[in-house]
Amino acid sequence: MTAQTAILAQIKAADTIIIHRHQRPDPDAFGAQFGLAELIKSSYPNKRVHVVGKSFPSGEWMGAMEDIADDIYRDALVIVVDTANSPRVDDQRYDLGHTLIKIDHHPNDEPYGDYNWVVEGASSTSALIFDFYRTFKDEMKLSDVGASYLYAGIVGDTGRFLYATTSDTMSVVSDLMTFNFDWFKINQQMDTISPVAAQMSGYVYNHMTITEEGFNYIILTKEILEQFDLGDFGTSFVVPLLGKINTVKVWAVFQEDDDGTFRVRLRARNTVINGIAKNHGGGGHAFASGAKAKDIDEINDIVAEANAVLRKETN
Repeated sequence: MTAQTAILAQIKAADTIIIHRHQRPDPDAFGAQFGLAELIKSSYPNKRVHVVGKSFPSGEWMGAMEDIADDIYRDALVIVVDTANSPRVDDQRYDLGHTLIKIDHHPNDEPYGDYNWVVEGASSTSALIFDFYRTFKDEMKLSDVGASYLYAGIVGDTGRFLYATTSDTMSVVSDLMTFNFDWFKINQQMDTISPVAAQMSGYVYNHMTITEEGFNYIILTKEILEQFDLGDFGTSFVVPLLGKINTVKVWAVFQEDDDGTFRVRLRARNTVINGIAKNHGGGGHAFASGAKAKDIDEINDIVAEANAVLRKETN
């Protein structure tokens, strides 16, 4: 029995299904979560399907997150999407259900759950959800709305097809575009920023640091973030800015959290950087990873490691 077949059997058997995703969600987390929920609801209208986690403005166009009681988890099937490590699951009640499934495309360093379907190297979890639908399309239904969610997730996680894009990725996108939704509007929505974000873009270009080796980074402290008042999930647009410089090979955004630690977003053109992320409590794709730095000293360690990797490439 394949992982997909086992997952479908669990979905069919469950009356209540609760879908989680990772903290600080990106478009793929939202797309996979809402897309899977829509796929299940369209295919099995009598099932109770809930999407849970903290609300973020960036995902409100897909739908509202639900605040559900603990007792709803009793005998429920819980599916966690796009989340490599269990501490990163948004709403830690994910383990209260009867059965737990993990669907993801990151390195499977922590295979939590009763069932795992992890395809490392896939463009996105949203693409996996669509592959799941294609595998069982004779008995499942995907609505136009569900297709739009999955499309948005793929566009977001590939950086508009700059990263982790293969012929299979484009095959999925081609099939999704046969559904009736406004993909052009989604592209425009995901490519625009607010006037305040535009001002911050200027700040980023004026304060970024590019090393001799080709590592570009910026440190965004709480004071800087408060100055621009971007709100929840407001700095995602910063990450690709640093990679637009033609001499840059690897780049990173270090964003200070409320507890004084720093969230680390690492990206690269063709330099493998997920090893650096793993050294600092994170992980991810070869060219797109995340980590944590407890203080400025650990940030300096990450900068030094990135420079060392780049120097090794040139020798």
